[in-house]
Amino acid sequence: MEYKEAIEVLKNLLKKHPLDEKEKEAVMTALGVLSWGGLYESKLKDRKARRDKSAEW
Repeated sequence: MEYKEAIEVLKNLLKKHPLDEKEKEAVMTALGVLSWGGLYESKLKDRKARRDKSAEW
């Protein structure tokens, strides 16, 4: 599952189901971790694209 898809599933979970405070905190923590993972993946793709572009003459 991609980061974006997992984030959407968790957001929908927050909207649809009543969660207690600890459950909400756990879901929000998971969203934060997934967001950072998505940013890192994006940064890696950007680095690779720049490296490939710099290798072209």
